[in-house]
Amino acid sequence: MRIRVAVVDDNPMVRAGLRAMLELGGIDVIAEAGDGRAAVDVVTRYRPDVILLDHRMPVADGLQVLSHLADLTRVLLLTSDDSDAVISQALARGASGFLSHNCLGGDELLRAVHAVAAGEGWLAPVAAAVAVRQLRGRAERESAARIRFDLTRRERELMDLLIKGMTNAEIAAHLVLSEKTVKNHLNHVYAKLGVRHRTEAVARWQGEV
Repeated sequence: MRIRVAVVDDNPMVRAGLRAMLELGGIDVIAEAGDGRAAVDVVTRYRPDVILLDHRMPVADGLQVLSHLADLTRVLLLTSDDSDAVISQALARGASGFLSHNCLGGDELLRAVHAVAAGEGWLAPVAAAVAVRQLRGRAERESAARIRFDLTRRERELMDLLIKGMTNAEIAAHLVLSEKTVKNHLNHVYAKLGVRHRTEAVARWQGEV
């Protein structure tokens, strides 16, 4: 089954170039758009497998609409701004992949589209470096929190599950405990962390507050 792609960029020449590379590689370009707002309309109407989304555009840029688009399809962000801030925002808002205009070639574009369409991620080297730094930083903050708050092994285990967004019921099922026991453990954790609820607990544990 051929991959169906929408191309969104405010430069018609760039769109034409991307279309040519994709179609030469056996990928169907089913729609184009020139701004973020039009991108939402295109994805809602045509439901492509992947959207190639430019970062800087008029009306609404790629980052502004990325979260909404990521709920509808897989997003491969294209940008010439490979700063940490842009890459971090793109990943946080649900981008499945990141490509830089500065080093974009036909082979890399095709590999990226195929990977993202298959449900995998694709990060240009500069984006991968940012992702690694973020993970390392988070791991270091959580390690410091483990020492600082003196949580027990079970309490640390609960925090790891809390960070994944699990509910009390899901945590209970995962650890084969009663919900009441989970709630009691969490109350002890909140007291040690000096917080009132799970959102504050996650932020404190990850060193964000």
